[in-house]
Amino acid sequence: MEVPVFVFTGFIDSGKTTLMRDTIESPDFTAYRNLIIVCEEGDEEYSPAFLKKNHAFLINVNSPEELTDGFLTQLAKQYTPDQVMIEYNGTWTMTSILNRRLPKGWEFYGIYSTVDTQSVDGYLANMRQMFMEQFSQSGLIIFNRCEESVDRPRLRRIFKAFNPGAQVIFERPDGEMYDPADEPLPYDIDADVIEVDDLDYGVWYIDAMDHPERYMNKKIRFLAQVYRGRDLDPGTFVPGRFIMTCCANDIRFMGYMCTYEDAFAYKQRDWVKVTVLFDHRFIPSYGEKAPYLSLVSIEPAEKPEQDPVYFN
Repeated sequence: MEVPVFVFTGFIDSGKTTLMRDTIESPDFTAYRNLIIVCEEGDEEYSPAFLKKNHAFLINVNSPEELTDGFLTQLAKQYTPDQVMIEYNGTWTMTSILNRRLPKGWEFYGIYSTVDTQSVDGYLANMRQMFMEQFSQSGLIIFNRCEESVDRPRLRRIFKAFNPGAQVIFERPDGEMYDPADEPLPYDIDADVIEVDDLDYGVWYIDAMDHPERYMNKKIRFLAQVYRGRDLDPGTFVPGRFIMTCCANDIRFMGYMCTYEDAFAYKQRDWVKVTVLFDHRFIPSYGEKAPYLSLVSIEPAEKPEQDPVYFN
């Protein structure tokens, strides 16, 4: 029988214990025999009553060195769980758990992360690389205790750039979710041609990925560099930008595939100003639907003062 393994990450006091408890008590989970592996001590606890009610067994781990393949195999034999919940220590690298050879039948099903919005700027300023590493594989990132004054679009850009596939949500201090549609964009989405300023390229790139319906059949104009790799089909190139997603060691080129019909005189890494027509379609090489651009116009441009683009 397949045993799903769920990993909950986040620094201490970020709310991951509460998220784990709520998940275990949800109707989809209560009927199962749960193995809870806790890798740190937080303010919340799993009481004997909670464990009994939810058919759960609690194991405490004090160091990443304890998480060996043999240790997990021993737990599988001893407790024969239907599912496994791991409350992971935010100061341990994700490779310590994701590189483990899981017991037969166990399989990673999801990684969920929590962020204390009130302390996030301090972590980004002082220990950014360690802090961001735990979100590298997350499918869901929850910012909790989020006041109205927080710059949510900025935080969304930073985390989505680092992990484009993650779903990012924000919760008010009372636990209610913010509607992502309420976050303002720094350009006129209703203009005949959407003009994306140089420093806002990352905003557009992430929003086009998350909300392609906003841009369907619209023209967008932006500054970009040309990518013409051998992996692209004839008649295509990628206009994009290098973006710092986490730190100086994590700069990535980000752009969407674009088709052209006329002669193309631009070389690899040339700076250009492009106007493109936006579409969202299935791309065989990706194996899924993604933004897809058609070139309307292109002209040479100068390298901007700020390159790469930053999200903060």
